[in-house]
Amino acid sequence: MLFIIITVLAVLGLAFMLTFFRFLPGSGTPSADKRDLLALAGAYGEWLGDRMRAFLEPGFPVKIQSFFRTWAGQNYSGWRQWVFAALIVSFGYCAASGFFFAVFVPRGMFGIPLLCHVMAGGLFAVSLAAALILRAGAFRPGAGDPSSEKCDFCPALKNLPKKGILTILFWMSAAAGLCLIVTALASMLPYFHYRAQMPLFEFHRYGALAYLLLAMIYFDFGVLPRRG
Repeated sequence: MLFIIITVLAVLGLAFMLTFFRFLPGSGTPSADKRDLLALAGAYGEWLGDRMRAFLEPGFPVKIQSFFRTWAGQNYSGWRQWVFAALIVSFGYCAASGFFFAVFVPRGMFGIPLLCHVMAGGLFAVSLAAALILRAGAFRPGAGDPSSEKCDFCPALKNLPKKGILTILFWMSAAAGLCLIVTALASMLPYFHYRAQMPLFEFHRYGALAYLLLAMIYFDFGVLPRRG
Protein backbone atom coordinates (compact mmCIF):
# COMPACT_ATOMS: atom_id res chain seq x y z
CA MET A 1 0.00 0.00 0.00
CA LEU A 2 2.85 2.40 0.78
CA PHE A 3 4.38 1.85 -2.64
CA ILE A 4 1.01 2.50 -4.31
CA ILE A 5 0.56 5.79 -2.44
CA ILE A 6 4.12 6.92 -3.20
CA THR A 7 3.76 5.97 -6.87
CA VAL A 8 0.45 7.77 -7.42
CA LEU A 9 1.55 10.91 -5.58
CA ALA A 10 4.98 11.00 -7.26
CA VAL A 11 3.70 10.52 -10.82
CA LEU A 12 0.76 12.92 -10.48
CA GLY A 13 2.86 15.47 -8.58
CA LEU A 14 5.63 15.41 -11.17
CA ALA A 15 3.12 15.62 -14.04
CA PHE A 16 1.58 18.69 -12.39
CA MET A 17 4.98 20.30 -11.85
CA LEU A 18 6.12 19.71 -15.44
CA THR A 19 2.91 21.04 -16.97
CA PHE A 20 2.78 24.01 -14.60
CA PHE A 21 6.35 25.03 -15.44
CA ARG A 22 5.39 24.92 -19.12
CA PHE A 23 2.35 27.08 -18.40
CA LEU A 24 4.16 29.72 -16.31
CA PRO A 25 6.20 31.52 -19.04
CA GLY A 26 3.02 32.72 -20.75
CA SER A 27 1.12 33.55 -17.56
CA GLY A 28 3.28 36.28 -16.05
CA THR A 29 4.57 36.36 -12.47
CA PRO A 30 1.89 35.19 -10.01
CA SER A 31 1.27 37.33 -6.93
CA ALA A 32 0.30 36.19 -3.45
CA ASP A 33 -3.18 37.71 -3.72
CA LYS A 34 -5.88 35.05 -3.34
CA ARG A 35 -7.86 36.31 -6.33
CA ASP A 36 -4.77 36.29 -8.51
CA LEU A 37 -3.97 32.75 -7.43
CA LEU A 38 -7.51 31.63 -8.25
CA ALA A 39 -7.26 33.33 -11.64
CA LEU A 40 -3.91 31.63 -12.19
CA ALA A 41 -5.40 28.25 -11.31
CA GLY A 42 -8.27 28.85 -13.71
CA ALA A 43 -5.91 29.90 -16.49
CA TYR A 44 -3.75 26.83 -15.87
CA GLY A 45 -6.81 24.57 -16.06
CA GLU A 46 -7.88 26.17 -19.34
CA TRP A 47 -4.34 25.88 -20.73
CA LEU A 48 -4.13 22.23 -19.72
CA GLY A 49 -7.54 21.51 -21.23
CA ASP A 50 -6.43 22.99 -24.55
CA ARG A 51 -3.33 20.76 -24.52
CA MET A 52 -5.39 17.67 -23.71
CA ARG A 53 -7.89 18.42 -26.49
CA ALA A 54 -4.99 18.67 -28.92
CA PHE A 55 -4.39 14.93 -28.34
CA LEU A 56 -7.82 14.23 -29.87
CA GLU A 57 -7.20 16.16 -33.07
CA PRO A 58 -7.13 13.97 -36.22
CA GLY A 59 -3.65 15.11 -37.24
CA PHE A 60 -2.01 14.68 -33.82
CA PRO A 61 -0.71 11.10 -34.34
CA VAL A 62 0.96 12.16 -37.60
CA LYS A 63 2.53 15.21 -35.94
CA ILE A 64 3.91 13.26 -32.97
CA GLN A 65 5.23 10.52 -35.24
CA SER A 66 7.00 13.07 -37.44
CA PHE A 67 8.45 14.80 -34.37
CA PHE A 68 9.87 11.59 -32.90
CA ARG A 69 11.32 10.53 -36.25
CA THR A 70 13.14 13.85 -36.49
CA TRP A 71 14.40 13.69 -32.91
CA ALA A 72 15.50 10.05 -33.19
CA GLY A 73 17.22 10.78 -36.48
CA GLN A 74 19.26 13.54 -34.84
CA ASN A 75 20.33 11.41 -31.87
CA TYR A 76 20.20 7.83 -33.19
CA SER A 77 21.15 7.69 -36.85
CA GLY A 78 20.54 4.65 -39.04
CA TRP A 79 20.21 1.30 -37.28
CA ARG A 80 20.76 3.01 -33.91
CA GLN A 81 17.13 4.10 -34.01
CA TRP A 82 16.19 0.47 -33.37
CA VAL A 83 18.14 0.62 -30.11
CA PHE A 84 16.14 3.66 -29.04
CA ALA A 85 12.86 2.03 -30.12
CA ALA A 86 13.69 -1.18 -28.24
CA LEU A 87 14.51 0.78 -25.08
CA ILE A 88 11.27 2.77 -25.21
CA VAL A 89 9.02 -0.19 -26.06
CA SER A 90 10.58 -2.57 -23.53
CA PHE A 91 10.49 -0.12 -20.63
CA GLY A 92 7.04 1.07 -21.68
CA TYR A 93 5.62 -2.44 -21.37
CA CYS A 94 7.54 -3.19 -18.17
CA ALA A 95 6.35 0.05 -16.57
CA ALA A 96 2.74 -0.34 -17.74
CA SER A 97 2.44 -3.96 -16.64
CA GLY A 98 4.40 -3.55 -13.42
CA PHE A 99 2.59 -0.48 -12.13
CA PHE A 100 -0.83 -1.71 -13.28
CA PHE A 101 -0.54 -4.96 -11.35
CA ALA A 102 1.04 -3.23 -8.36
CA VAL A 103 -1.80 -0.70 -8.10
CA PHE A 104 -4.88 -2.63 -9.26
CA VAL A 105 -4.16 -6.34 -8.69
CA PRO A 106 -3.51 -7.31 -5.03
CA ARG A 107 -2.18 -10.72 -6.08
CA GLY A 108 0.56 -9.11 -8.15
CA MET A 109 1.73 -10.02 -11.63
CA PHE A 110 1.29 -13.59 -12.84
CA GLY A 111 0.76 -15.72 -15.95
CA ILE A 112 1.36 -14.43 -19.47
CA PRO A 113 1.81 -10.77 -18.40
CA LEU A 114 4.60 -11.87 -16.04
CA LEU A 115 6.28 -13.90 -18.78
CA CYS A 116 6.10 -10.95 -21.17
CA HIS A 117 7.40 -8.70 -18.39
CA VAL A 118 10.47 -10.90 -17.98
CA MET A 119 11.07 -11.01 -21.73
CA ALA A 120 10.67 -7.23 -22.05
CA GLY A 121 13.04 -6.84 -19.10
CA GLY A 122 15.71 -8.78 -20.98
CA LEU A 123 15.23 -6.56 -24.03
CA PHE A 124 15.40 -3.50 -21.76
CA ALA A 125 18.73 -4.66 -20.28
CA VAL A 126 20.30 -5.18 -23.70
CA SER A 127 18.95 -1.97 -25.23
CA LEU A 128 19.93 0.10 -22.18
CA ALA A 129 23.49 -1.20 -22.36
CA ALA A 130 23.60 -0.41 -26.09
CA ALA A 131 22.15 3.08 -25.52
CA LEU A 132 24.78 3.79 -22.86
CA ILE A 133 27.55 2.71 -25.21
CA LEU A 134 26.18 4.87 -28.04
CA ARG A 135 25.33 7.98 -26.02
CA ALA A 136 27.72 8.00 -23.06
CA GLY A 137 30.26 10.08 -24.97
CA ALA A 138 27.76 12.89 -25.48
CA PHE A 139 27.06 13.00 -21.74
CA ARG A 140 30.55 12.68 -20.34
CA PRO A 141 31.52 15.35 -17.78
CA GLY A 142 32.64 18.52 -19.52
CA ALA A 143 31.14 17.59 -22.89
CA GLY A 144 29.77 20.57 -24.80
CA ASP A 145 29.88 24.26 -23.99
CA PRO A 146 28.42 24.78 -20.48
CA SER A 147 27.59 28.42 -21.25
CA SER A 148 25.82 27.81 -24.56
CA GLU A 149 22.27 27.30 -23.25
CA LYS A 150 20.75 27.83 -19.82
CA CYS A 151 18.19 25.65 -18.10
CA ASP A 152 14.59 26.56 -18.95
CA PHE A 153 13.00 23.62 -17.16
CA CYS A 154 12.57 25.13 -13.70
CA PRO A 155 12.79 28.80 -12.60
CA ALA A 156 14.99 27.79 -9.66
CA LEU A 157 17.55 26.28 -12.06
CA LYS A 158 17.48 29.01 -14.72
CA ASN A 159 21.15 29.95 -14.22
CA LEU A 160 22.43 26.39 -14.60
CA PRO A 161 23.62 25.03 -17.98
CA LYS A 162 21.07 22.87 -19.71
CA LYS A 163 23.72 20.39 -20.84
CA GLY A 164 24.81 19.87 -17.26
CA ILE A 165 21.25 19.10 -16.10
CA LEU A 166 20.77 16.66 -18.98
CA THR A 167 24.05 14.95 -18.11
CA ILE A 168 22.94 14.48 -14.50
CA LEU A 169 19.57 13.12 -15.64
CA PHE A 170 21.25 10.74 -18.09
CA TRP A 171 23.56 9.17 -15.53
CA MET A 172 20.90 9.05 -12.83
CA SER A 173 18.70 7.18 -15.31
CA ALA A 174 21.59 4.82 -16.03
CA ALA A 175 21.98 4.13 -12.30
CA ALA A 176 18.25 3.50 -11.89
CA GLY A 177 18.27 1.19 -14.92
CA LEU A 178 21.24 -0.71 -13.50
CA CYS A 179 19.34 -1.13 -10.23
CA LEU A 180 16.40 -2.58 -12.18
CA ILE A 181 18.59 -5.05 -14.06
CA VAL A 182 20.67 -6.21 -11.06
CA THR A 183 17.69 -6.72 -8.76
CA ALA A 184 15.78 -8.61 -11.46
CA LEU A 185 18.72 -10.92 -12.21
CA ALA A 186 19.55 -11.45 -8.54
CA SER A 187 15.98 -12.51 -7.74
CA MET A 188 16.19 -15.24 -10.41
CA LEU A 189 19.38 -16.79 -9.05
CA PRO A 190 19.19 -19.71 -6.57
CA TYR A 191 21.47 -17.96 -4.07
CA PHE A 192 18.81 -15.89 -2.29
CA HIS A 193 16.06 -17.36 -0.11
CA TYR A 194 12.59 -15.84 0.18
CA ARG A 195 13.43 -13.33 2.92
CA ALA A 196 16.45 -12.09 0.96
CA GLN A 197 14.39 -11.73 -2.21
CA MET A 198 11.80 -9.44 -0.63
CA PRO A 199 14.24 -6.48 -0.28
CA LEU A 200 15.37 -7.13 -3.86
CA PHE A 201 11.74 -6.93 -4.96
CA GLU A 202 11.27 -3.61 -3.16
CA PHE A 203 14.48 -2.18 -4.63
CA HIS A 204 13.26 -3.30 -8.06
CA ARG A 205 9.93 -1.54 -7.69
CA TYR A 206 11.38 1.71 -6.40
CA GLY A 207 14.10 1.58 -9.04
CA ALA A 208 11.38 1.33 -11.68
CA LEU A 209 9.58 4.31 -10.16
CA ALA A 210 12.81 6.34 -10.11
CA TYR A 211 13.53 5.45 -13.76
CA LEU A 212 9.99 6.44 -14.77
CA LEU A 213 10.20 9.81 -13.00
CA LEU A 214 13.63 10.54 -14.48
CA ALA A 215 12.35 9.57 -17.94
CA MET A 216 9.42 11.98 -17.54
CA ILE A 217 11.76 14.83 -16.58
CA TYR A 218 14.22 14.07 -19.37
CA PHE A 219 11.44 13.80 -21.95
CA ASP A 220 9.94 17.14 -20.91
CA PHE A 221 13.25 18.95 -20.52
CA GLY A 222 15.46 17.41 -23.18
CA VAL A 223 13.10 16.23 -25.93
CA LEU A 224 9.95 18.36 -26.11
CA PRO A 225 10.41 21.93 -27.36
CA ARG A 226 9.63 24.66 -24.83
CA ARG A 227 6.48 26.50 -25.77
CA GLY A 228 3.99 28.61 -23.91
